[in-house]
Amino acid sequence: MAEGRKPLVDLARLRFGALVALLTATVVIFGVMHFVVVPRLTTVTAGLPIFDMRVLGYDRRDAVDLLRALGPEGRLDYLLVQLRLDDVFAPLYAVSLSLFLAEILVHAGMARRHALLLAVTIVLPTAAFDIAENAAIAEMLRRPPDAIADATVSAASFRTQLKWLFAALGLVAAAVGLVLANRRIDRKYEQ
Repeated sequence: MAEGRKPLVDLARLRFGALVALLTATVVIFGVMHFVVVPRLTTVTAGLPIFDMRVLGYDRRDAVDLLRALGPEGRLDYLLVQLRLDDVFAPLYAVSLSLFLAEILVHAGMARRHALLLAVTIVLPTAAFDIAENAAIAEMLRRPPDAIADATVSAASFRTQLKWLFAALGLVAAAVGLVLANRRIDRKYEQ
């Protein structure tokens, strides 16, 4: 490129714009799920939390109770609305939060390549376990409550717990990254 000419595309701005768009889409889908669909399903179940929200998991009796409380229409709503939204949310979450966490880690002083690798390593399992959880939940929702297999309930519950564990790790990594980035900025201004 000749000296004095501006590049056609400012990659930093493009990266920032893409991140904002991805985060916006992720937040919108999260909002629809957690402020519209989940409350609607929780109302149908008379207050029983849906499978996705059970951080500590559930056993077969809990699963049967929830499936009975949902009834056929609630199970169909869970399957066709909540799980479909969640199947879109999970990959959006993986990409947008990986990029966001990587930016935090870069500002904390980590090289961009290493920051992205660490962010993906922390965030991707959350999305993967969410999608795997959804598959097991879908299997339970398609069957009558008394016909669900113990192995399916165990697999779904375990995946739910792992999803929440990795989500918590992502929050801890972001918090630590923010503290380190803030300290780095403070030291910069103290000089």
